[in-house]
Amino acid sequence: MGAIYDTATRTPTEILAGGHGTEARIAITVASGIGVLNKGTVLGQYNTGAASGTFGIYSNTGSNGLDTAKGILADRVDATASGVNATMYTHGRFYREKISGLDSNAETDLKNCEFVDWNV
Repeated sequence: MGAIYDTATRTPTEILAGGHGTEARIAITVASGIGVLNKGTVLGQYNTGAASGTFGIYSNTGSNGLDTAKGILADRVDATASGVNATMYTHGRFYREKISGLDSNAETDLKNCEFVDWNV
């Protein structure tokens, strides 16, 4: 891992804040047609339809399971044309500023994750 922060902007360069203990990751499939997702995107899991069991972008107002946050995407993926295998964090300590789609409900859903502010 490189520098933990950008020297010009003084913001974190990684999503993991470290120091939490064991970071847990699981293998998942991101649903086809989702597009490009960046590292740090909050994910939900489809629970109905053809995409059932695969993961997509969490939305508190979503449906089909996407309204419950399940984890945080570990690496950038492109699921534009087909579903792709990926890795998702389910436990760890993360910089809040680097997590896309995080809201208070997602923080509640992600009980095994801790979110910290960089400028504290």
